Amino acid sequence: MNNHQIISGLVGIVVIGRNEGSRLIKCLHSVLKAKVPIVYVDSQSSDNSVAEAEALNVITIILDTSKPINAARARNEGFIKLIQDYPDIQYVHFIDADCELADNWLSSAIAVLDEQGQTAVVCGRLHEKYRNQSIYMRLCDMDWYRKPGLIDACGGIATYRRSVFEQLNGFNETLIAGEEPELCKRIRKNGWNILCLAEDMGTHDSAMVYFSQWWRRCVKVGFGYANGIEWNGWARQYKSTIVWGGCIPLTILLNLLWTNYSLLLFILYPIQILRVILKSENLSAYDNIIYSIFCILAKFPQMQGVLEYYLSKIISHKQVIIEYKI
Repeated sequence: MNNHQIISGLVGIVVIGRNEGSRLIKCLHSVLKAKVPIVYVDSQSSDNSVAEAEALNVITIILDTSKPINAARARNEGFIKLIQDYPDIQYVHFIDADCELADNWLSSAIAVLDEQGQTAVVCGRLHEKYRNQSIYMRLCDMDWYRKPGLIDACGGIATYRRSVFEQLNGFNETLIAGEEPELCKRIRKNGWNILCLAEDMGTHDSAMVYFSQWWRRCVKVGFGYANGIEWNGWARQYKSTIVWGGCIPLTILLNLLWTNYSLLLFILYPIQILRVILKSENLSAYDNIIYSIFCILAKFPQMQGVLEYYLSKIISHKQVIIEYKI
């Protein structure tokens, strides 16, 4: 029995994207090889994404602007369309348009979900496609790693049990970032497992070659940490951002008014970098150093994201997508 026979009629795919251009075309070609139902959800792209998807005969829907546009809403609406058109589907794989699906992933994921009845979500190893093109893509590849086994949360690329996703009403559309760990928390609270397999799930193309892109991506992460207050999540990451990205720099600046000795506080940062280096696992010596330096440096744009979150609350500004790609 081949892979197509194993997954036939059992699974569908929801692709979400915005202005991904050639990355979307590569993504759609990769998922079309699976020969399963596909829905593409477009978040108001200004390029030819919609036309490209329709040219490949992929079911395409465009999010209107009546509600805030974000990944959570895109995935939910794609899911609804998928099960309306294919009501017998048991599993749904979500993938972003800047990713490509590994050929054997769906059959592997479904085999595990069929065998392990208490597992609601399965993910695998996602690789940064052009890892060595920039230091920022290299950092992304490190971020994608999850230790195989039971995990607390997965990212946006994963295969879900349809019944559980429906029961829990999918992703929280009020979240501009962090919708995946929020849903995973609800999943675990209801007694289900989330499993990471030691298998390739696909590739990701962040197209992140500039420092400004990395900075903006970290701003989104910080925004998500602050947003986590609304669902009681990411408390440790939020506190770390406040301390290293806010309190210590502010203390140094304020004390400079009276003494230059406050500059000695800067030594805390290399000390913290060393601590991260000593704690890191599964990385080469070079990657470990790079990861640790940027882990601490990221606290500053993350703090900007926290401030942007609270500013949006103060002025009652409708949340908008935080984009880092050009």
